[in-house]
Amino acid sequence: MTAGFRGLLFWKILLGFWLTFLLMSQLLWLGFSLYGKHHEPPENQSTRRIVHLQMSSAGSVLKHGGLPALNAMLADWPASERRYITVEPVDAPVQERLRSIPELDSDELPEAVVAWVNGADGREYRLRYDVRRLLQESKKGRGPQRHFLNVPEPLLVMAGFGGLLFSFLLAWNLTRPMRLLRNGFDRIAKGDLSVRLFPQMRRRHDELSAMARDFDAMVERLSVLVRAREELLHDVSHELRSPLARLQLATGLARQTPASISQSLDRIDEEARRLDKMIGELLTLSRAGQEIMPGEHYFDLLGLLEAVVNDARYEAQIPGVDILLDTDMSADYTVKGDAGLIRSAVENVIRNALRFSAHGKQVKISLWQENGWLILTVSDRGPGVDPDKLSSIFDPFVRVNSPLSGKGYGLGLSIVRKVVLAHHGEVTAQNGRKGGLVLTMRLPHWVV
Repeated sequence: MTAGFRGLLFWKILLGFWLTFLLMSQLLWLGFSLYGKHHEPPENQSTRRIVHLQMSSAGSVLKHGGLPALNAMLADWPASERRYITVEPVDAPVQERLRSIPELDSDELPEAVVAWVNGADGREYRLRYDVRRLLQESKKGRGPQRHFLNVPEPLLVMAGFGGLLFSFLLAWNLTRPMRLLRNGFDRIAKGDLSVRLFPQMRRRHDELSAMARDFDAMVERLSVLVRAREELLHDVSHELRSPLARLQLATGLARQTPASISQSLDRIDEEARRLDKMIGELLTLSRAGQEIMPGEHYFDLLGLLEAVVNDARYEAQIPGVDILLDTDMSADYTVKGDAGLIRSAVENVIRNALRFSAHGKQVKISLWQENGWLILTVSDRGPGVDPDKLSSIFDPFVRVNSPLSGKGYGLGLSIVRKVVLAHHGEVTAQNGRKGGLVLTMRLPHWVV
């Protein structure tokens, strides 16, 4: 046997169902054996009929034809049947006539059956049938009858083989997908994320095939996460290399040109601030990707939005951009989640709109309820985004080529998407009808 057959679960199922099958056949046989006398062995029923028929025939011939007629009839019988019947004259007067055979009505067959008959010649005769000898010779002809646990050997062989075959097929059918699943997890543990189980189990159409489909979905998700993590690490290393190179250049210039130390220190401070900002955004991005947020609680989204808008209006004075908030102040806007992450996401969206808005333009922020959702839209009048790049603006380190884009790292909208998804919502982006970009955030509305 192969290693797959040595699984403990396989043997448990195989032996468990096989023993159960044998036990049920044993109980059924015992039940039928104990249920009424009409379930007596077939050989007893046959013997009972043969004895009754031959004794009745012999008695009738002897009564109407006499002893010569009986001897003639017995001469026509086979020697194997003739030897069981004996006829003897009875000298003492006996009043009994030919009658039925009461000895055969009992549950067990007697050793012999005897009947007294008045012959045609007027004499009394005793007919005797050796039942014991008939049973012994019939059993000797059939050979020894072997039983095991009160079950005849043919039935035992059929039940054992049939139960073993059924149990084997059942155990194989149940443990095969488990072995595939185990091998799949083993390949995943070794770093192979190309394993798929559903193509091998699609024909089952049961819970195990559904489990294989979920397994493939899990592996696909792991593959996407690993690939995204590798891409993120590559992008982070690439983004960190530039400020680190400028830091090294500034320190080198400071050593070579003592007169430019002050200018070099300013450059070092600026690059350090950029590194600190990038690291902070990366930490926020990592925290937003967690499914369980320790700071989760209920808060008013409108109050949070008003605070962010007030800060944005203060910053919008320099570029001369007008920020408009459109919402129903009397409605309820309760959200469950991390208020800090939601604030960070809203700030990123609004600051992104400010960055792409020219002097004298307007940024419109709208908030309303709709079918159990809170809809927050931020629209600007900037240059917008190329339609073929709309699907990638939420990826890390993706920046739109525009003179108004500033010096960001392309992490803001990626943080927005992570935060919204962590709060079981969704975020989309589309170009406005009159130009600019419209970002829509949908968050579940909690009624406390």
